[in-house]
Amino acid sequence: MNTPGNAVIDRISDGIAVLLVGEDEIVVGLDTLPEGVKEGDWFKVDAAGNIAAAPEMTRERKKVLRGKLDRLRNR
Repeated sequence: MNTPGNAVIDRISDGIAVLLVGEDEIVVGLDTLPEGVKEGDWFKVDAAGNIAAAPEMTRERKKVLRGKLDRLRNR
């Protein structure tokens, strides 16, 4: 794997997770990720392919999306 950067879980199906890193997809076994992960969770991926949870990034992204949804609802 040579796609370092921020990754988000796009989808989970049949024990497989698809992470998006920019426009690239990384397919990994769900058992290689922390227990309890779900679609929309963010991770850091290094050049060696190590994947580390980024809960602070997940919280921040969800907060931004919540704000956008609230603004749309109040139009």
